[in-house]
Amino acid sequence: MKKTLASAILVLLVTGAWGQNLEMRDADGLRWVCGGVGADERRALAATNAQANLALVFVTVKRGGYVADVELSLFDASAKSARFTTATDGPMCLLRLPPGKYRLEASFAGVRRASAVAVTADAKQPVRVVFAFPGEPWDGIWASDEEKAQAREP
Repeated sequence: MKKTLASAILVLLVTGAWGQNLEMRDADGLRWVCGGVGADERRALAATNAQANLALVFVTVKRGGYVADVELSLFDASAKSARFTTATDGPMCLLRLPPGKYRLEASFAGVRRASAVAVTADAKQPVRVVFAFPGEPWDGIWASDEEKAQAREP
């Protein structure tokens, strides 16, 4: 039984069936994906980068540590109600929006940040917006040298 379970877990890990699917999702005329927890997810997002025209990153101010579970809302530039809202599955989000001007609002640990962004039809790279929040979501555990090396990989 233990050998079968270990084999099944190995197959899931090797085939990538373990973990979150990082394909773009559709919602109200836009496409999006959030993730970036661990080096494998960051590589998967990098592979999806060409499909996006807006890239968001959520970090802490002091150490630049990634944060997830950020409440993200996207508004058309002059709209009062959000066109799209989600709780992020990781510290990075890629979006494909129709060309236009937008307002983004991100909330984490009771702190709200906002940013305005213009998305054009002819952009070669996604517009990058970084939201920095105070505080450290640190649990007292330092990253190993291997984890630090993986974090430096795209």
